[in-house]
Amino acid sequence: MKQLLLILILPLITFCSKAEQTDLAQLKLNEPVENLLSETSRKSIGTDSVEYPFAILAEDTDSTKFVFSGIPVDKVYFLLSAKVNNDSVMKNGGGHFESTFFKTGKQLENNLKILKKQNGSTEIFGFRAEIKGEKNQSEVKQLLTKKYGKGTKNPNTDNGLYWNVQKENKYIFFAPDYDRLIILNSKNLSKSCYWDIQNGIISIGTEKCDSEKYFSEMGINIEK
Repeated sequence: MKQLLLILILPLITFCSKAEQTDLAQLKLNEPVENLLSETSRKSIGTDSVEYPFAILAEDTDSTKFVFSGIPVDKVYFLLSAKVNNDSVMKNGGGHFESTFFKTGKQLENNLKILKKQNGSTEIFGFRAEIKGEKNQSEVKQLLTKKYGKGTKNPNTDNGLYWNVQKENKYIFFAPDYDRLIILNSKNLSKSCYWDIQNGIISIGTEKCDSEKYFSEMGINIEK
């Protein structure tokens, strides 16, 4: 009888487990971050002045919660627009991370209250997914190529590709050399340049990228 009961409830358990997963490929990239983070995993929230776009990073380490079209994601960093004083950051010796680590739902709630006071909004504008393994990365590349075309070769990495999907207001950066898939809502980002630590500087649009102006607007002093 016990075995029969177990057989009957196993499909229900499996369904509930799958239902709790978040498919990053389905995000509109404007969701409140509190609707995305796991309630039980180790997480962190803080400012990121190392990578552009200068952002608040909300990291979630729950490897069971997130997938990309069914492909496993080891961890995810959600990006929120940050009100960062770039001049002040650079005077203190360049970019740095300043994060608070937490785990419980109550701690999440408290951190979000602080975040709203500092930033006004908890809506994300993108994510950085950590995807490891040649098989998983190959599947990601196939999915992106099938949906958006072959992409453009990133000149700064061996295997990187990127897509400027104007009709969806998306920048997509596939950086397998660093186990990263980065997808951003491009609506409020530069239409000519893009830079982050994994991809390097990229001329993203039809307009020529003026990297000196771009970095200046970010508050970074480029030595000539």
